[in-house]
Amino acid sequence: MKDFRWQKGFSLIELMVVVVMAFILAGVVMINFATTQKYQAVDQTLEIVDILDQARQSALNQRRTFRVEINKTKQQVTLINENAPETVADDEIVKTLAFRKQVFINEVPGNIAGAPTANSPIPVLSFVSSNYPLSNNEEKITLRFARNGRVLDTGTDNIGTGSIMRGATIYVYTNKDKASTPEVIRAVTVNQTSGSTSILKCSFDATNKCGNWTR
Repeated sequence: MKDFRWQKGFSLIELMVVVVMAFILAGVVMINFATTQKYQAVDQTLEIVDILDQARQSALNQRRTFRVEINKTKQQVTLINENAPETVADDEIVKTLAFRKQVFINEVPGNIAGAPTANSPIPVLSFVSSNYPLSNNEEKITLRFARNGRVLDTGTDNIGTGSIMRGATIYVYTNKDKASTPEVIRAVTVNQTSGSTSILKCSFDATNKCGNWTR
């Protein structure tokens, strides 16, 4: 027969310590998760700006038009080399960036009290159905970076005939958990004459309205 006199179990104090430590660790995990989700919009904004800047630099260096499509249907941002301007048959995808989960792109937040301002027009663009073969009939926003540094719209057809200069404001934000109110909002502005980009941070007032923008 075994002698159990020297075997001991956990004391009540030891069990309580383990339980407390488990609660603390769970709290740390939840805080880190919430923080990560909150700032998904910041990371997404930086990724979008990288693609926009790459489009601008590629257009200037290679002396051809590059376009950026923010595709709501496919939930992705795509950088495309248009190559020969007279045809879309040689359009080439250079890079694709997926929308991050729980991040809204270019849907105007409900608590915006005032839009960012700049020296040149920066309209908030709407998603429209595409007539480009690579994204035919999909809802997207298009910015075309020309070789002279200017930003153009899609024009009247899928090779950009009659296109005019057009800047843009692109909102990127996340909502609070189980709520429809944004807690982090960023705005990317694209200058129509130079293609340069800026990131603006929204500050909320006491009523949770967003009207003050800072760089």
